[in-house]
Amino acid sequence: MRPYQAEYLDNLRQFAALSQRGRPGELTCGEYAAQMAENRAQIIRLGRRNMELLRTGLFPVLDNLFDAGEEDLKELEEFSFHLFDARRELDVGLFCQIHQALLTLARQKKDRNAMIRELYWLGMGRNSLCGKLVGLPLSDVAEYMTHMRLCFAEAAAYLKYFDEIEDTETQGYIIRARANMSLGQFNSPGEKIQLVRHTLEILQDTGYQKAAPGLPWERFLYLTHQNMTSSTSHSRENMMSPEDIASIMESAYIVYTRRFQEAKTQGSQPPAKSAFGYYTIEFYCGLYGLDTLLQKLEDLLDAADPTDYSTDGMYSMISLPAFYSQYLSQYPDRIPPRTEYIQSLYRRMLDYADAYPRELSGDSLFLYLRQLCFTFIETDGGLSYGEFLLRLMPRFAPEIYRHSHIVGEAAKALCAAIMDDDPSYFDDIDFIRIISDPTEKRRAVLDYAMGCGVFHDVGKISVIELYNRTARQWFENEYEMAHLHTLAGQILLEPRPSTSRYAPAALGHHAWYDGTRGYPSSYKRLECPERQMVDIIGLVDWLEIAVNSNQAYNRIEQTFEEAVRGAAELEGTRFSPLLTARLRDAQTAERLKRALETGAQNAYLQMYDGARQSTPPKA
Repeated sequence: MRPYQAEYLDNLRQFAALSQRGRPGELTCGEYAAQMAENRAQIIRLGRRNMELLRTGLFPVLDNLFDAGEEDLKELEEFSFHLFDARRELDVGLFCQIHQALLTLARQKKDRNAMIRELYWLGMGRNSLCGKLVGLPLSDVAEYMTHMRLCFAEAAAYLKYFDEIEDTETQGYIIRARANMSLGQFNSPGEKIQLVRHTLEILQDTGYQKAAPGLPWERFLYLTHQNMTSSTSHSRENMMSPEDIASIMESAYIVYTRRFQEAKTQGSQPPAKSAFGYYTIEFYCGLYGLDTLLQKLEDLLDAADPTDYSTDGMYSMISLPAFYSQYLSQYPDRIPPRTEYIQSLYRRMLDYADAYPRELSGDSLFLYLRQLCFTFIETDGGLSYGEFLLRLMPRFAPEIYRHSHIVGEAAKALCAAIMDDDPSYFDDIDFIRIISDPTEKRRAVLDYAMGCGVFHDVGKISVIELYNRTARQWFENEYEMAHLHTLAGQILLEPRPSTSRYAPAALGHHAWYDGTRGYPSSYKRLECPERQMVDIIGLVDWLEIAVNSNQAYNRIEQTFEEAVRGAAELEGTRFSPLLTARLRDAQTAERLKRALETGAQNAYLQMYDGARQSTPPKA
């Protein structure tokens, strides 16, 4: 491995560790804030250094790949598999860039085996990226699913030449690619089931087995049955055909029987994941009703071990509550009798997350928690969704929380200045207009501004790896993927009473005032009653990024005054003239500047208090 590659990998590991909020231990609040600020400064240094390493080390190699020697190509592949190998990941985006370049080289050289190999690994990298897009509807992520699936489909197409290929490894890539065509989201369970069913037929074809006796056919077959059991639709709005249910039932029986036998041999219970899959199929087959299924789920939940931090343990403690909540959301009449149980379930889940050993990577834990973010149920007297998010964000997304808290405080400052001159400025917003008392109205506006700021970027948890793992500038496709955070934010906030009023700010804060640019297209400014507040969040978010966050991966550093002049140049296009006019007022600009400066310290104070409260007691 080249020195620049080793340094890049070491920087990635440091970046990931620094991106997690540490427990304060014996630190005072001031010491903790100083440590968090130093962590952020170190993150900026690592990002800049990694870009230097890529520009001087990797990019020249990729630009001259056709002339690279065999040893150089081997080193490049070795480096890529340290970035990602389907079991661990440090930088999937860079992994995909490398294998896209290697695929292009293989096409140029007409090297069939290399093409199949690179198509497979490029598909695996893209599948990893798709797998992180938790909770987003297929219509919003179809492009990424298609790009991933096309890689596997092209590699699998070489199945017609299976007998001609003598290399066992290449034959294995073809079979695995065929199986992986069923990964990702589909419009209906039947689409996936049909693909998996065909793969099972191929795997049991003795002709293919004789052509490649060295392949682990039994393992391939079992893993494909596992994939089939995950095809269950958890909504009766999308019913499966009898043939689909029969296919899944057969696979679920095979998987569950094997896991049951393994557990019996070890003197333990079958994994909850296998049991849950089996129960859902029995439910869809009509062997029992929803209440029985919910009771079986509750039995699994009650049996979960809160000290088990393995993959099975995280599934039982977090994924099962997410599926349980999903069923209850579809049948809301079942919620009232289970209110206390739901509340206790969420408390236990948060205790589990708080006690999760810090020496273990929190990435897997947060992936499960993100699933629950999209199915969380608010109940009267229970933990609100807003409180739930504020428990998660400071720990797992501290930089996003820091930025959002600053935006909230700065938005409050700007709103206060506006209310001083025009108390009715926000009366387009229904719940503001009905407040007659001026003091109460002002307080409501400022509270609303703070909430919009704190939650405007919550959708970034759907693409958190771009922020917590990518210690470099983003590639173009990653910028496009990051745009999904606005849609995810709306999906997370809108359905729940405690956060629904913040959804417009999450959706529209990157839209342009004149509608000519920005995203997403689904945000229509003139149709949004909350547009005045959305405009404020969009402006303040832009200023904070210009002054602070832009420093992370490039050398662009702006003073507040330079950022204000930049905003003024976008008056009437990106930003509302009503707001940019406010920036010309020296007193308002000073209040805004002070809020941007003090917001970070206040964010660290909130994080400190939260970390102290979630610190497990000493033994």
